[in-house]
Amino acid sequence: MSCNRTQLCGRIETLGALRFSPAGVALVEFTIAHRSVQTEAGVPRKVNYVLHAIAAGDMAQQVAQLSKKCTVKATGFLAQADRANAAMVLHVQNIELIE
Repeated sequence: MSCNRTQLCGRIETLGALRFSPAGVALVEFTIAHRSVQTEAGVPRKVNYVLHAIAAGDMAQQVAQLSKKCTVKATGFLAQADRANAAMVLHVQNIELIE
């Protein structure tokens, strides 16, 4: 199964320092806080969450230049944080500033 696409809008809450993997790939970890009202079963529902994200390569360089508290639309795929941690992480493949 190959369908794994996620897009969300939110505010950058935390922004780690740009670092490099042992293979020399640029990486940056950050979190995106989302708040909205969604309709579920015909009823409005407040939705608030903070999602952990990571960007690699050229995307990491782009994300590292953003500032905390800016609002973005991030698109990518979800993956398990690592073998020992089942938490989900958004691997950002595209990010754009929104007003």
